[in-house]
Amino acid sequence: MSRLNRWLGLVGVALRRTAAKATRTAPRQTAASVLGVAIAVALMLVVTATGLGLVEGTTVRGDAVDYWVVPEGGGVSTMVVSASSTQLGDVHAKTAALTDDDRIEYATPVLVSVLEVSAGDESEYVLGVGVVPAPDLGRVAGLSTAPLSSGDPHFAAGSYDGEWTGESVVSTSAARNLGLCGDESSACVAENASLSVAGATSGGGARDLRVTAVEPVAVESGLSGAPVMVVHLSELQAITGAAGADQADQILVQSSAAGLEADLEAEFEGATAVTRAGFTAQQSMDSELPLAMGVAALLVAVVVGALFVATTQGLEVEADAEQLATLAAIGVSTRARATLLAVQALALTLAGGALGVALAYVATAGLNWAAVRAIAPVPIASFHPALVAYGLGVSALIGLLVAPYLLAMERRTQSVTEVIR
Repeated sequence: MSRLNRWLGLVGVALRRTAAKATRTAPRQTAASVLGVAIAVALMLVVTATGLGLVEGTTVRGDAVDYWVVPEGGGVSTMVVSASSTQLGDVHAKTAALTDDDRIEYATPVLVSVLEVSAGDESEYVLGVGVVPAPDLGRVAGLSTAPLSSGDPHFAAGSYDGEWTGESVVSTSAARNLGLCGDESSACVAENASLSVAGATSGGGARDLRVTAVEPVAVESGLSGAPVMVVHLSELQAITGAAGADQADQILVQSSAAGLEADLEAEFEGATAVTRAGFTAQQSMDSELPLAMGVAALLVAVVVGALFVATTQGLEVEADAEQLATLAAIGVSTRARATLLAVQALALTLAGGALGVALAYVATAGLNWAAVRAIAPVPIASFHPALVAYGLGVSALIGLLVAPYLLAMERRTQSVTEVIR
């Protein structure tokens, strides 16, 4: 018999022993080992998926924006964080001053808030984005601002008693959730549909809007499939209570001139100006937190999974002392017995890893559903297909770490002489 056939035979015996333990001789211990690994891997993957969701978050921005002015210390906020970040004040006047600069093509404040929007009997939480529309602005939050009237008429030089346009560009997913469209196979045409928006704070008030356009969110925005609505800035300020101090979350500036950071920061005291390159660097810095979350989750999963398997399978090795000693008595080598134990450990941890991946997928979907319904405007976790291989790889690592312990336990079992006696 060749060496390969001999090793394949040992692997087959180990798998049959594992199946026998799972179904007949030790189902409880086997189930405990598998569930221990599954729970550890599932928790690790959910935390990692949440970290990926944070990394993939994007800033509310137009296609051609070259600078972002954001509150100092806040960095470039993600969509989920923007709704509660430190805000800038007196943004209309300061942005108008920026626009008068010949080096700046266009600038607009942006306010972000989670709104409860109603259409008839349907109600949905939507990410509201307020801007001052202009032909040069392009897309913001993945939606075109062209269907909105230029300027910000309701602002009326700070009196907030100008014309209420009520215009809104609504994402396709938001329109479907509000019952304004048919099924997903049909086109969504809901122009001029009436919406009612509840005030997001005690200082805001309920107002009526109308759908000016319905369109899918641009994929490159990172918000594809999210319920989003773009409206005039002053109207969103009136709804959310941000009109008193003329507040916004960030300023988007389009310019081909270099070195404007100092001038932009001088205009907005306590703010930081970030270029496109700076935004990329900021994203890299912001990814450190999700990375730390992922590493911590990995360590916890490995430790918890290894402890579960080592404890339950260590007891099994002790219970199988006579069988292992009998194998030694009939001439099965130490290496062959070690292979049996290692393969059994790997089989159990891989089964637990597969179950953990399935649990994590379901848990991530449930977490996103609950978050979107309760606190976040967009899904907060991203279950990337690579997480499947990651989960199985970690479960295999747990099996490899446990194998030496099981081998040490096997050496402490009864000797061949004791079995014969």
